Amino acid sequence: MSSDNGESPAAKVMDEAIDLAIEERSPYPERAAFIDADEAMAGREIKRAADAGLSVVLVAADGSTSVLAPVASEQSAT
Repeated sequence: MSSDNGESPAAKVMDEAIDLAIEERSPYPERAAFIDADEAMAGREIKRAADAGLSVVLVAADGSTSVLAPVASEQSAT
């Protein structure tokens, strides 16, 4: 039986991911930001994670997820 402690969908999925990572069974990237898809600031949080080189686990209200991988910048260092 699951309990709803008022956690957001992303927090619930992140907690599950941590438990699975301890068992070495996590389906998510090791370095990822878990973001609620329905939050007003989701776009800003996705950009922040991408700028930091993190993958994004976008979590819908129903708990379904989509993983977005960061893309390497094409800018070369000078």
